[in-house]
Amino acid sequence: MLTRQSLDLRQQQTLVLTPQLQQSIKVLQLSGAELEQELAQALLENPLLERLDVQADVAADPLPEAVSGEAESSWASLEFPKHLGDKEDPDWTPESAMDQDLVAYLVEQLGLLRLSDRDRALAQILIEELDDNGYLPVSLDEVLACLPAELGIDDSDLRCALAQVQSLDPAGVGARDLSECLSLQLLHQARQLEPALLECALYLVREHVSVLASPSQLRQRCAGRYSAELVERAHHLVLRLDPKPGRAWTQNVSAYVVPDVLLVRGKDRWQAALNPLAVPRLQLVKLHDYDIETHPALLAERHKATGLLRSVNSRFVTILRVAQAIVQMQQDFFTQGIAALKPMQLADLAAELDLHESTISRATRQKYMQTPHGVMELKQFFTVGLSSTDGKADMSAASVRAQIVQMIREESPAKPLSDQQITDLLQAQGLTLARRTVAKYREAEGLAPASQRKMRAAAGV
Repeated sequence: MLTRQSLDLRQQQTLVLTPQLQQSIKVLQLSGAELEQELAQALLENPLLERLDVQADVAADPLPEAVSGEAESSWASLEFPKHLGDKEDPDWTPESAMDQDLVAYLVEQLGLLRLSDRDRALAQILIEELDDNGYLPVSLDEVLACLPAELGIDDSDLRCALAQVQSLDPAGVGARDLSECLSLQLLHQARQLEPALLECALYLVREHVSVLASPSQLRQRCAGRYSAELVERAHHLVLRLDPKPGRAWTQNVSAYVVPDVLLVRGKDRWQAALNPLAVPRLQLVKLHDYDIETHPALLAERHKATGLLRSVNSRFVTILRVAQAIVQMQQDFFTQGIAALKPMQLADLAAELDLHESTISRATRQKYMQTPHGVMELKQFFTVGLSSTDGKADMSAASVRAQIVQMIREESPAKPLSDQQITDLLQAQGLTLARRTVAKYREAEGLAPASQRKMRAAAGV
């Protein structure tokens, strides 16, 4: 029998993550505190890296617009720009740090999936609706009602988007209830489990989740269907699952942050500038009358130090570019407050700056800006747009929440507004929202239902 051999030649483009690129991605991802820890360790380990005197070098030359060239002389005295406004520093007080962000973590994973722009946008909308435990507290119908009708999105599109979200880490994220959360985690482990054990465990969480705390009731309800030994093993398996997969991304300990970016008022517009207190001042040690090229060990340390300086420089260049774009888009917010916050998504800035969405996500996660309304995490400026009756998504969810708060504050204590009445008032303004969505926004602001507000008013509370 003859064997035919053929040579198949194909051209493919691949992205190679060089050590320098990997380091730049890592440094960009770090928060200010994490970066300081990383640099402190590098200063201890690398004899050719030293810290500059911040007070002596506060007035620095501008950052290069682009990092290019291999000449190390330009990196030997790396300097960062002073913030705009030459008179004096803005008056700011660090505020409590925001919780560690589950949304950013999921969006980063989403950027690695092969999805159409449409599917990616829908998945991101669902991610932004998740609560701190990783659950989706709203129905797909509610989400669908907030999307412009002309987009032609139906229930099947959202179900597919939800499936993409539920495929992300941590297992169980995107579930709509406890039963679905535990089921997703079991399916995630399916390859490592015996088929019979998996089947029994799925049956427990789908049919008898309410009695999982009672082994005796489980045995009674499963009698005749599964053996007592299999039920016991399945029960132990279920108890090892995490009922709140998103809680690992929530920090309960308050910390103080130094804003990475300061907001400076120009002649007629707000401008973003790096906070000099947040920018590390590093340089290469200058070795006079010493031929470093003859010492491979020192040469390697210089290469490491130079690479780190490049990565730090690139980090702050990217943060400043992203912050400037945010400030440009959100001018009204800084002057008028939360009600003027415009809907904005990662894709908007990615297109504006010609950067990948994952880069925008890294540049805004745990990076803070000092604003007239306090210290805000850059990711807080990203919010989904809600559709009005004319089909335009020109109002952010945050601004709608602010409107609801304002309505309740101005209501008559004797006749507080019900969720349906608030819904009707928003409808009169051209914004269509489901009553359940209004209730969700009200609860998120810590406001009680109309009946409780009326009782408190009557009691003088």
